[in-house]
Amino acid sequence: MTDTDVKTYTFHHAELGSMTGLVLPDNVVQFRAVPYATVPARFKKSVLLDHLPDKDKEYTKHGFASPQIFPPRDADGGPFPGDPSVPPSDEFKCLILQLNIPLSLLQSPNAAKLPVLVYIHGGGFILGRIDNQHNTALMVSQSITDGTPIIGASVQYRLGALGYLHTPSPGNANLGLKDQRNALLWIQKFIAGFGGDRSRVTVFGESAGSMSICAHLLAPPPSEGPLFNRAVLMSGPLGPASAPAPRSHGEERYEAFLEKLGIQERGEEGLQKVREVDLDALVAASAQVGDDSGLWLSVQDKDFFGPDAESITWDRIPEIIGNLDWINDIMLGCTSFEALTFSPRYLHITPPAFLSSLTKLLGPSATAIISSTYNITPSTDPVAFHNPMLRFLGDTVFDAGTHMLASHLSTLPKKNVYRYLFDVRNPFPGHALFLQPHHWVDIYFVFRAHQFRFANGEEPWTPYVKGGEGEEVVMVADEREGWVEKKRTVLEKELGWGYGRCEGLIRAWEEAGLKGGFKDVFALECLAGTIKT
Repeated sequence: MTDTDVKTYTFHHAELGSMTGLVLPDNVVQFRAVPYATVPARFKKSVLLDHLPDKDKEYTKHGFASPQIFPPRDADGGPFPGDPSVPPSDEFKCLILQLNIPLSLLQSPNAAKLPVLVYIHGGGFILGRIDNQHNTALMVSQSITDGTPIIGASVQYRLGALGYLHTPSPGNANLGLKDQRNALLWIQKFIAGFGGDRSRVTVFGESAGSMSICAHLLAPPPSEGPLFNRAVLMSGPLGPASAPAPRSHGEERYEAFLEKLGIQERGEEGLQKVREVDLDALVAASAQVGDDSGLWLSVQDKDFFGPDAESITWDRIPEIIGNLDWINDIMLGCTSFEALTFSPRYLHITPPAFLSSLTKLLGPSATAIISSTYNITPSTDPVAFHNPMLRFLGDTVFDAGTHMLASHLSTLPKKNVYRYLFDVRNPFPGHALFLQPHHWVDIYFVFRAHQFRFANGEEPWTPYVKGGEGEEVVMVADEREGWVEKKRTVLEKELGWGYGRCEGLIRAWEEAGLKGGFKDVFALECLAGTIKT
């Protein structure tokens, strides 16, 4: 069914006025490309909108994406019918959100307020948009069928250098995170007019989306109060490789970006030159800098993270989140082999080169711990070495942060933590990772899963509580058994690996003297010349 075959519905919002959306599939109204903020200039903070443009109240078409290099879609099933092969993008019109609201709620102004589930997309801070694949309408429809209806929302934010370049201009770091904050503020301000309960907002995100949510947990809530009260962190609480970087790291990235663009000027003069650069050239340089040196990380900037920004380090993140009094319920987990996504890029790396690079980056003692934990020695068979090397990278970027946060929260009586493992394989025969349970594969399935029940305040499964040896309960998504609870010891035996890997990696980081510090794992010498994002 194309959009031209779909019915429309016009709703009058008490503050925003009349808005026309699509009825999808038959019991949900979808308002597309609703602007929540404006961008006054390139590399400037977005400004929250308190109204909708008068000229157009039709919200039936997808809007502009944040400028990016769009990857091919053939391997994951291709674009949806009606989707353009290259989506339109605009750096000044990309701050939009999508709302999916039960039709019956809009038709019943006196109905009870519904909880809200907000999706923040991933993509390594360099890719992603609101599209048919990331569609909370199906989740909202399923919630209606289950008798636990919700409102769904998805938000866009600026990506790459446009959202994460640390410029010399004060207060203009972490722009992508500030965009997200404005989207959440917009929802707090206006969702009641759609029948939503602003006091029951759950945010969920995968990869960079999950890391973004974690950043919002680490930042002081705005003066209006907390922007959500539950969170779902899929593949990526901030951890050893993704925690906010020192300002010096952001400044080095800025220098590299200017060099990539061939700009000689520095300071405000250099910034003005970057603002004048052709957008396509800027996007290309943004992708190249990411490929060369890894994730576009947030920085320890006080304007977003508050006066204690410099104390937000990888090892303190679980403690900081555990001390929050405004959020007690967190769902989190990973896929069963996150770093398979990186596999084609790192096939050339040898065990001696890997261990030598680790020694230069972390020192011999920390390298010895990693060597023992992952069973990697200089004489390890090159083919057998590939999997444990990928496990190390996946743990550093994704799994270790998840394990650290789950382990700490599981010891706190007032916190309810629900841990999962997504062990379902890629279903697309044309994909390079066909039949592999890699990073991001859960997005193919997630939009009719447990999140909407969690948003309704339900306990989705047995909490992950620190107890006896391996007695903690993990919910596993399994192709044969469906969603099934398993004790940690049973799960580890079935998979042939244990969460102890993450604990070994954490010990190595501590042995390297990195408690309270920062080290970029993508700076490993053996990764030089490889694509890192």
